[in-house]
Parts: sequence; C-alpha cells; structure tokens
Amino acid sequence: MYALSRSVALVLVAVVAPVAGSVGFLAAVAVVMVVVQAGDSVVGAKVRDRFKTFGPAATAAANLAALVWMLAG
Repeated sequence: MYALSRSVALVLVAVVAPVAGSVGFLAAVAVVMVVVQAGDSVVGAKVRDRFKTFGPAATAAANLAALVWMLAG
C-alpha cells in the first residue's frame, strides 16, 4: 500500500505538470517517477516477488522512454 500512495501522488503531480506548461517541471517529475519505480523493482527483487519486480521495472522503462522521447522532440 505504501507504493500505491506514493504512486498516486506522483501521478497527480504528473497530471498537473503538462497543464503548468513547463517542460523542465514535467521532466523532473518523470525522473522522480522513474527513480521511484526502479527502486520498487529493486525491492521486489529483494523479496523475490516477480509481480513487484517486473511491473515497476516495465513502468520505469516506459516512463524513461517517454521522457527521452519528450526531450528529443
């Protein structure tokens, strides 16, 4: 449940970021999301839970790809 509350807070900030119109703010939020999700993946691996490892890892990779795409465009 701790990961859910943290993720919901980050999603809310990420929804506000594009409305704010600041690419820097949106990029910072995306970096934080990637770091948090990568950390969740490491924790999942430590407790040997596939769902808690691969789910956050896939989400972190997707967010990282979106960040790179946004900054390249």
